[in-house]
Amino acid sequence: MLRKVIIVFIITTLAITTYSQGFSGGLLAGMSATQVDGDGYGGYHRAGLAAGVWVGRSISPELAIRSELKFLQKGSYQQFKDDIGGVVGFYSMRLNYIHMPYLIEYHFRENIVPFAGLSAGYLWKASESNMDGPYPEEDVAQFRKVEVAATAGVEYIINNHFSFCASFSYSTFPVRPHKGDISYRLNRGQFNNALQFYLKYNF
Repeated sequence: MLRKVIIVFIITTLAITTYSQGFSGGLLAGMSATQVDGDGYGGYHRAGLAAGVWVGRSISPELAIRSELKFLQKGSYQQFKDDIGGVVGFYSMRLNYIHMPYLIEYHFRENIVPFAGLSAGYLWKASESNMDGPYPEEDVAQFRKVEVAATAGVEYIINNHFSFCASFSYSTFPVRPHKGDISYRLNRGQFNNALQFYLKYNF
C-alpha cells in the first residue's frame, strides 16, 4: 500500500508539472542530522537520508504552497568511551519515516525563501540496539506509527533548476512514551528533533 502511494505521488508530480500551468515540481535529496529528546542522550549524532519529490504552486506574488513526499531517517546515536578515548559501547536508534510536509513559502527576496508548516509522517521501520545486540521487540513496538511534526526552514535559490534548503522540525506529540507512561509536566515522552539539509531540483 505504501509503495502504491509513493508511485502515485511521483506520477502525479510529473503530470502536474508537465501539463499544468502555475505548478512546479521536482526532486530533492540530502541528509538529516537528528536526536531524540527524552531518550537520555544529547547531540545531533544520527545522520540519515532525506530524499523524495515535491510539487508547489504560487498563490500570490509573495506566497506559495509546497508539498513533499520523502523518505526521511531519524533517530539517535551515542558512543561511550573510556578515560583514554577508547570506545567501550554504543546506543543506536534508527527510525525510517515516509513524510509528507505541507509548507507555506514567503517570497520576499529574489533568492531567499523562508517556509514553515506541518509534516505528517508514517513510521515504516524502527530499530534499537547496543553492543549487546538488538533491543526486545516490545520496546521497539512502543513507537507510534504516525508522527506530526512542525517544521520551518529557509531555501536559497541557486539558479532556475537548483536550490538549497535547510530546515528544523520537531514532533508535536511524543513518538514514544516513557516506560510505564511516566511523565513529569511537559516531559511526556520522546520527541524527534531533526535538522535537514537538501538540494531541490526544479523540472
